[in-house]
Amino acid sequence: MSDAISYMVRVPRPESHGIEVEASFPTDGQAEIELMMAVWTPGSYLVREFARHVEEIAAAGEDGAALPIAKTAKNRWRVPSRGARRVTVRYRLYAHELSVRTNFVDSSFALINGAATFLNLAGGRHRPFEVRLALPARWRTAVAALPAADGDGPAFRADDFDQLVDSPIYAGNAAVHRFEVGGRPHSLVNEGEEEGSPWDGGRSAAEAERVVRQQLAFWGCLPYPRYVFFNLIAEGSGGLEHCDSSVLMTSRWRARNRDGWLDWLGLLSHELFHAWNAKRLRPAELDAFDYEREVYTPTLWQVEGVTSYYDDLLVHRAGLSTRGEYLRQLGKQIEALETAPGRHVQSLADASFDTWIKFYRRDENFLNSGISYYTKGAAVSFLLDASISVPGSPPLSNRPPTSTTRKPWSGTACASASPRRRARSEARRVPPGWGWMPKHRPGGSW
Repeated sequence: MSDAISYMVRVPRPESHGIEVEASFPTDGQAEIELMMAVWTPGSYLVREFARHVEEIAAAGEDGAALPIAKTAKNRWRVPSRGARRVTVRYRLYAHELSVRTNFVDSSFALINGAATFLNLAGGRHRPFEVRLALPARWRTAVAALPAADGDGPAFRADDFDQLVDSPIYAGNAAVHRFEVGGRPHSLVNEGEEEGSPWDGGRSAAEAERVVRQQLAFWGCLPYPRYVFFNLIAEGSGGLEHCDSSVLMTSRWRARNRDGWLDWLGLLSHELFHAWNAKRLRPAELDAFDYEREVYTPTLWQVEGVTSYYDDLLVHRAGLSTRGEYLRQLGKQIEALETAPGRHVQSLADASFDTWIKFYRRDENFLNSGISYYTKGAAVSFLLDASISVPGSPPLSNRPPTSTTRKPWSGTACASASPRRRARSEARRVPPGWGWMPKHRPGGSW
């Protein structure tokens, strides 16, 4: 096994919005090491140039003597090893962009996203990683979906770089609500749940559990060993999926408004659905991520559009919305599509392929020239469901998205200790260009 890369992450003065990272890299006997930082994060398809937040970077050998470090590209650095077995690199990150995909630190909490935080050896994704945290004494909670590492204090380990990038870390004093579904532990981490707040933590956890149970009934398995919902009640919006967790942003005032509450449940359902449709079942182009450049696929709409069709539907199936409320939500998506002139201009395949340059960079002409693959994809999924639903056969909405071509995972197969063999078998039954991927499988194709 390759030597691990280890990180010590410190937040010494959270009011200054800074994260200090000390990383230890094995040199593997090489005369120099090349380091890289991701430029985007999976699930958010825009080059975000995370390296722009790197400050005060320095390197040293095992004896503590300084080593020269040279920047070779916008997101790369080179360090001579001078015979050292390991090289230590220290750097500071500015972290004050509150979103589901970036780093944020203030006096109340920290959200640490892997792509925006961890330098890695270029080409060094297939080795173990370890992260330790040194946090302000007043922060009592540190949560990640990663397994705990040995030692004192908050510490986590990852099998490879994909798992590390895919596992956000929260630190602060959030209310943590725990429940179990299908024998798997789940946590709802409510940052911003305060006494006297309109947000009802108990209700949010109970209804999150009902959504999980409904998705388990729908898929027939839970593909993760544990799951964490990071719910930032921070007057924002948005969500980002991960294999074993998701980050949600909402407003406490949504709890006072029925439509707002249903929107939050739909968001939670959407990001959870991605644990299957995006993380385990995904386009072949998204099999092995290239973290340094765009990864193009014409089928992103099947990831987001199909999920957007099922999210509110499964909330309704969980008994959390009425038929009228669900139909109004579906009607809003159809109306948004029908009133967008761009639906005649941009296909779903083109919208998927060009998301890097159009969807996340919309201008005043986007309505006329483009379309959301979320909205149009959901409408197409609804039409597909309606078109194949004939008397005597269950509609698509009762079945996982590929059940017409693939035998669904059974509970036994889902818990199998041989994901590589299972994925090969399942890949024979899914549409061309798609396949089941075991969690954080190393890159390559089968």
